Amino acid sequence: MALKLFGLAMSTNTTRAMICLHEKEVDFEFVPVNLFSGEHKQSPFLSKNPFGLIPVLEDGDLTLFESRAITTYVAEKFKETGPDLIRHNDTKEAALVKVWTEVESHYYDPTVSPIIYEYFVAPFQGKEPNQSVIDTNIEKLKNVLDVYEAKLSSTKYLAGDFYSLADLSHVSETHYFMQTPCASLINDLPYVKAWWEDISSRPAFKKVVEGMTFESRAITTYVAEKFKETGPDLIRHNDTKEAALVKVWTEVESHYYDPTVSPIIYEYFVAPFQGKEPNQSVIDTNIEKLKNVLDVYEAKLSSTKYLAGDFYSLADLSHVSETHYFMQTPCASLINDLPYVKAWWEDISSRPAFKKVVEGMTFGQK
Repeated sequence: MALKLFGLAMSTNTTRAMICLHEKEVDFEFVPVNLFSGEHKQSPFLSKNPFGLIPVLEDGDLTLFESRAITTYVAEKFKETGPDLIRHNDTKEAALVKVWTEVESHYYDPTVSPIIYEYFVAPFQGKEPNQSVIDTNIEKLKNVLDVYEAKLSSTKYLAGDFYSLADLSHVSETHYFMQTPCASLINDLPYVKAWWEDISSRPAFKKVVEGMTFESRAITTYVAEKFKETGPDLIRHNDTKEAALVKVWTEVESHYYDPTVSPIIYEYFVAPFQGKEPNQSVIDTNIEKLKNVLDVYEAKLSSTKYLAGDFYSLADLSHVSETHYFMQTPCASLINDLPYVKAWWEDISSRPAFKKVVEGMTFGQK
């Protein structure tokens, strides 16, 4: 029976487990968990992990949670295949692997994770990055990386001259960290930089890295381009002018529509889910901004059926998910009161592709 890994492809903890499984050449079934709908906080998943966190590994009648426990189990069970990630034939080397795996857990992760959160997750939730949090953790991380630089000046990897769980445990979070403005903290340390370039180039990581993105628009563009011969032509690849208009209106969604709609959705759905009251000031401010954006949409949609022209494209598709949630808020009249925008929304939300995913788009409502 194949192992089952429950998680989210963009999650650092999930990908930590996935990288280990790929290093050990283990067949496994990946089962996505919809964190955005709160699936991880509902009964079926809580029976697997009572703390409601990902990832979870199922191996027959054994259920494990906590990514580092999962990687240790996988490395031990499949020690005869792939690299020896725990050095099970050498007590001293095995002890050093454990030491540096603990260092990652107690010193590296607690400084890197808050920085990643502020640069990636906070904007995703409609919030500004907290520079104070970033600055505080940068100072802490500098001290940690100085220790790493000293260690890696004498050995190729953290526990010795061999790749191990100690190194693997760093890959996912460092991948995101290197996409922040703080990447120079690693790039300015020659030994740490060389180590990172080494561990991030391994085939096991390359198998999961494409799923590690907080930028959905990059994914949709890639899919639309790769599979342009099937389904509707979402990017109008045979018409330069139409393709340019698709890009224009996709950018409009990203820079004007999303920044006003997402904070409203956050206040009505996510804030209560986190035990907080919706911030009416935030809602009111973004309603005023959204009114101006929708006036532009109404004018555009009075002359064309869809945003980029009389064809459905990525420009329209990019609006569907967030508008679905927005239409469940008390602010839905902003769209319903504009006849062309309303007709457009009813059209794009009735497409079969959206109907295949809409049932899972819930924050716990029946």
